Amino acid sequence: MMFHASSRTAFRPVPVRRFTLHTSRRTTLLFALGLASLFVYWLGLILPYNVFSLQLKPLLSVAQLTRNNPTAQAAFVVTFAALSGLYYLTWRLCRGPQPSAMWIALLAPLVVVNLSLLWLYPIDAADIFDNILRGRITAQYGGNPFYQAPNDAPSDPFLTYTAWRRSTSAYGPLWELLAAGTSRMAGDDKLANVIAFKSLGLLFYFGSLALIAGLLRRHTPERALQGVCLFAWNPLVLYETAGNGHNDVVMVFCILSGLYLLSRERHIPAALALTAGATIKFIPILLLPIALATGLRAQRTTRGRVIFGLAALTACAALIVALYAPFWRGGDPIGLDRRSGMFTASLPAILQARLELSLGAEASQRIVSRAALVTTLLAVALQTRHAWRESDWLAPIRASAFVLLFYLLLTCLWFQSWYAIWPLALAAILPEGTAGRIAVLLSYAAIWKPIIFDYFLVRGSSLPPRVWRETLLGSVLFGLIWLYVIFVSITGRLDSKSALRHPPSAIRHP
Repeated sequence: MMFHASSRTAFRPVPVRRFTLHTSRRTTLLFALGLASLFVYWLGLILPYNVFSLQLKPLLSVAQLTRNNPTAQAAFVVTFAALSGLYYLTWRLCRGPQPSAMWIALLAPLVVVNLSLLWLYPIDAADIFDNILRGRITAQYGGNPFYQAPNDAPSDPFLTYTAWRRSTSAYGPLWELLAAGTSRMAGDDKLANVIAFKSLGLLFYFGSLALIAGLLRRHTPERALQGVCLFAWNPLVLYETAGNGHNDVVMVFCILSGLYLLSRERHIPAALALTAGATIKFIPILLLPIALATGLRAQRTTRGRVIFGLAALTACAALIVALYAPFWRGGDPIGLDRRSGMFTASLPAILQARLELSLGAEASQRIVSRAALVTTLLAVALQTRHAWRESDWLAPIRASAFVLLFYLLLTCLWFQSWYAIWPLALAAILPEGTAGRIAVLLSYAAIWKPIIFDYFLVRGSSLPPRVWRETLLGSVLFGLIWLYVIFVSITGRLDSKSALRHPPSAIRHP
């Protein structure tokens, strides 16, 4: 299964049919949909799973809270089905004229929804508590989260809330600095820390919306409202950011900052923004070659390209050194060996689970992780070439969206629901078409991951054998998207061949 080689063909825009509703009626309907979404979030998530009713007990999850309770499980499913439907209707209404009243109708309920979700207990993962404790290791104990694990703070009140007690930080130094600063402000109170870390994510969430709006209002203002809606109102984005407090939106903000700066032809600051994102999570480093290729293409002479390349690489290296300097003690602080042995809910996880039966765990992990790395780098090289050859402002955004979707659908070893936020932010900027559909489909599939993998479809107190789980449940999770990508790739090739046989000029002038 492969995407079509040309991102321009695979991500081609489609004709859009506009609404003919009067603007005032659209504004009223948009506000009503926002209120309806707020009601569903309150009824389906906040009321049953808020921090007060659950009393901040350690290590609670939606799977644990609804196990052996079909009614609660059905309610969780219906909640996200309803939110997905309301999200689609809201997005459809955002087509057409965009007076200020429409922006208010879109954003006012959104602010209330996000503030309400701050009080949701993090029911999908304990990551926020791991982040809190690692922030406390730096801020409260003067330790180093890259060399000290949560277990090294045995008396800390957050230890019982953490899930990765023996693991050092899986993130980069910029995130650990942000976590330390947030921990200093929050102090020792548990609820204050949860709200503070969620609020940190919300700051970058609204910053991301501002960047999406800024890009679109500058280049294609008629799509600005719809683009902001595509990202802002997506149920997965809201649930994982304000609801569960994941830090992916901080990285997304850095990616969007880099692409925004590229559109303004500020190429070295764009490279620095992506490098900063890579010191949150490593993913933006895959997009750095695209930014550098865009900057090199903008130089008119070979000498200019050499100077730009050296200046950009030096600046990025200096930023990395400056951010790692407070933490560096030698060795492998980001745990690359550990990452290469982590597999779940992905195509590589399916392959590794099957190969493990004959090759053993270590050999199968090594083979699959290296194959995934090489394949990812080939995709990055291909999209870097497209960014080099194309000159429009959307070229690096198309290429970056392609890389992120390719990685998540084909070569990511360890897939988690909140990863689907990454490409959705870029799809919000692109014209309506295949990229947006794939990104939204991925966000829908990601919502159902805990339902499929975490006890919802499995009876008993334990999960089934790993080979069975990864092969069957992984295919269920991604099957529809993989089929759609295959369909797009095939039809894209057929379209290209047809265009070669019947050029437009020959059709117009027989």
